[in-house]
Amino acid sequence: MMKLILYSMVIFSGLLFGQNIEPGKKIVQQINQIKDFKIKIVPNSYFTDKSEVTDNGIELKGFYKNRRLRKIEHFLGLSAWKIVTEYFFSDDGKLVFVHSQKYQILDENGYLKKPKLLSELKNYYENNTLIKTVGQIINDENKDYLNESKNLINDLKNYDH
Repeated sequence: MMKLILYSMVIFSGLLFGQNIEPGKKIVQQINQIKDFKIKIVPNSYFTDKSEVTDNGIELKGFYKNRRLRKIEHFLGLSAWKIVTEYFFSDDGKLVFVHSQKYQILDENGYLKKPKLLSELKNYYENNTLIKTVGQIINDENKDYLNESKNLINDLKNYDH
């Protein structure tokens, strides 16, 4: 009887905590295969006008297919690092995946010829709710990528070129 209870607990906890990330992975794979995006670029000057200034600039790209935002690339250039974050969205506009990488671009000898990957984070979402995190970004205070994606979407909408 004890084995049956233990087995049941293991199965139940697997169902409860083993969120399925495969649908998100499939959406990301489909988005990455699209070749003819309409790309909207928000340059550093837009962010400077909003008093968001970094040493090495900010750039935002929105990737649209059939008038729907499918992907965002956000580049943040700091003194010694650059952070590149990609946001992926389902057909209905919900965040499904965030991939963020932090690179060292400067050391005691100056700028590096090849940036060094310091950390990497992958967040999987279902119905705009975080279901799984893999990895971490060094020195980042548990960034709210869902909220950040909404801010970046607003920046894409507000920028007129």
